[in-house]
Amino acid sequence: MLDSPAVERIWILVIAACARAPEAQEASISGTIALAPAAKGKLPKGPLLIISASRTTDPKKAPIVVKRVPAPEFPYRYTLREEDITLVGSRFEGKLYVAARVEPGDTPGGTTAGALQGAYPRNPVAVGAAGVDITITAPGQAPLAEPPRPSRRPRDPKLVRVGLLWSGSTPFGTSSVPEELRLAFRELGYIDNQNIAFEPRYAEGRYDRLRDLAAGLVTSKVDVILAAGDSAAVQAAKNATTEIPIVMMALADTVQLGFVASLARPSGNLTGLSFPVAAMAGKQLELLKKAIPSLRRVGLLWNPSNPGHAPVLEKVKAAAGRLELQLQLVEVRGPDDFEGAVSALNRSRADGLLALWDPMLYAHAGRLTLLALRHRLPTISTYPEFAEAAGLMAYGPRLSDIFRGAASYVDKIVRGGRPADLPVEQPIRFELVINLATAKALGVTPGEWVLARADRVVR
Repeated sequence: MLDSPAVERIWILVIAACARAPEAQEASISGTIALAPAAKGKLPKGPLLIISASRTTDPKKAPIVVKRVPAPEFPYRYTLREEDITLVGSRFEGKLYVAARVEPGDTPGGTTAGALQGAYPRNPVAVGAAGVDITITAPGQAPLAEPPRPSRRPRDPKLVRVGLLWSGSTPFGTSSVPEELRLAFRELGYIDNQNIAFEPRYAEGRYDRLRDLAAGLVTSKVDVILAAGDSAAVQAAKNATTEIPIVMMALADTVQLGFVASLARPSGNLTGLSFPVAAMAGKQLELLKKAIPSLRRVGLLWNPSNPGHAPVLEKVKAAAGRLELQLQLVEVRGPDDFEGAVSALNRSRADGLLALWDPMLYAHAGRLTLLALRHRLPTISTYPEFAEAAGLMAYGPRLSDIFRGAASYVDKIVRGGRPADLPVEQPIRFELVINLATAKALGVTPGEWVLARADRVVR
């Protein structure tokens, strides 16, 4: 038998372990959000409370959590957990800066200048902390400081010629350059045919054309090449020139594919925007399962002609395994393959479909989503147009943000910046769009967890 001191030591260890267990298991941050007296009278109609948690106070860096709460009652008790992560590839750990703001519910995503907002006064806080209380205050007499704006006009008055190398076809109507891209440049003081001109080249999903299109842009002596669509456009531009600056705005894992040495120091003549495609696909699978808890087997549509797809397949499989989902890979090289792909998924009793981002799949989203709907197959992909075209859900970076980011890079290069000195950025905001008409047709009822995180609902 153990003597009394030994028993006492054992009990001390047991009690200490029990005391530590809840803290180890609860990976969360919680607290209460209240309104200051001056803020109560300025609450907008249909308020939308936005709670964020970030690794840094730098506004250019993406928060890892953005939680939206429509029409909250104050004081509002909140809890942030790992499942609330919105920045794909992030982990809910370490110390975070927690803040909150209130926006009009009908116009989310506006500027924070003059907004009702607040932050935890003792930021940063460690994951696991409770009592992280925030007071929302009204703007004072002096307006809140706005981030510095770029000069409205480029320093060099010459015409800037921008080559647009796009691996897909144009989904933007009769205009050969997306209007939102033109607008992004206009916001920086660039006016079509006054101080900027575009040279658009679309490969129409035919990757074999990209080399010649890129070479044509080099021959025409454009000042900058915007490589858009996917990694094939970036690779073609990179192979075509080591001198003309290249700005990526393509969904591609740029470091993994070897386009840049690192995000912080890209090196060479290439910089721009990078997208964690595999991590984003994992988040899409998670959202689809949250919307349909009975989900067990999901088809993954991928294009073998897209050089960015094959390298991420194993990571997407691993993400599916963590979600206890079986992943069925189905190849599609063109829209004529859609019928056979969906039929194969039906035969294997798949109960969901994820279409990896691909310019060809994007250009023919309507054909794909209607076919899937006819076979009662819930779908998710990247851009809002997918959900608008009868897909169930879409989750990905905002196209307007991509265009603004690309325009900003071009502006910096025109002003003398070297691509090698301009760190590669990742998207800050991801948008979740749900088509409730499609959900009704499928007999699916997305839960409150998914609806509360939706940026837009198609009815």
